[in-house]
Amino acid sequence: MELQNLIDEARKNGKWLWSSYQDLWFSPDDLEAENRAGRFRWGVVNWKLRDPQERLTEAQERTRRAREAETRIAREIGNPT
Repeated sequence: MELQNLIDEARKNGKWLWSSYQDLWFSPDDLEAENRAGRFRWGVVNWKLRDPQERLTEAQERTRRAREAETRIAREIGNPT
């Protein structure tokens, strides 16, 4: 029941639920669906409400770092891109 309250709060405030365990992100609807299927029914202590924009920003940063690594490696092997 506590988890459902947190899901409802996330929905009300435009947040997603994030767990540091395996860096899992769920929209409120997706976590509800998982819970109905008997998955990820963890206590509220395992979840934090976060802005879903943070997930996008993190992905963009990983992409930027990967591109920098690609450019550096290409330069090191004499194959500039």
